[in-house]
Amino acid sequence: MSTKKLVVYSDFICPFCYIGKVNAERLQQEIPGLELEWREFELHPEGQPDSTSPYMKQAYENVKMLADRHGIDMKPEVLTEVTSDSRKALLGFEFAKDQGKEAQYRDTVFHAYWVEGKNIGHDDVLREIAEKVSLDPDELLHAIENPVYQNRLIDSMQDAQAQGITGVPTYQYGEMTSVGAQPISVLKRMIEAENEKDGAQGLYCGPDGC
Repeated sequence: MSTKKLVVYSDFICPFCYIGKVNAERLQQEIPGLELEWREFELHPEGQPDSTSPYMKQAYENVKMLADRHGIDMKPEVLTEVTSDSRKALLGFEFAKDQGKEAQYRDTVFHAYWVEGKNIGHDDVLREIAEKVSLDPDELLHAIENPVYQNRLIDSMQDAQAQGITGVPTYQYGEMTSVGAQPISVLKRMIEAENEKDGAQGLYCGPDGC
C-alpha cells in the first residue's frame, strides 16, 4: 500500500460531500494505514442558491437517491429547508485543527447539518458544536473573526483553484483525481491505479532470488 494520503476537498453544506465523507471513512476501514486529509472549499461564497429553485429540487432528488443507495442516514430536506452559509463553520474547522480537534469538529458539524438539520451558520449552533467537541465556544467565535484563519481558508481555496478544482467533493491520491460522491469501489480503483503507476507491487521472485 502506498503511503500517500487521500486528500478530500469538501464543504459542510455540500450533501455529496457528506456522502463522500462517509464513503471515504468506510474505505479507510478497509485499507489499513490509509490517511485522510480534509481541505476546505467554500462552495457558495456568494451565498446559497435559492432553496425553491428547480436546481435545488433536483439536487434533493439526487441526494435522496444516493443516500438510499449507500445506506447513509441524512436529511436531504436540509437542501430546501435550512440552506446554511458555511463560512463560519469552515473557519471554525481551521481553529479546531490548531486545538487537535479536527476530526471531532468535522464529524459534529456534518452531523449537525445533514442529520439534525441545524443551521451551522448560526453562532448558537456553533457554540453547541464547540461544547460537544470540548472547544471553548467564545474562543471559537473569536477565531472566526481572526484574519489568520480567514487567510487559511483563502489559501485553501486558491490552492484548489490552482489545481483546477471547481466542485466538491474532489478526491486526490498522488496524481489521480476523482470528483463527486464516489462509491468505495471507485475510490479503491483510483488508489490501486496510482499505486500500480508508482510501481507498487507484492512479493515476487527475480534473477537475484526471492
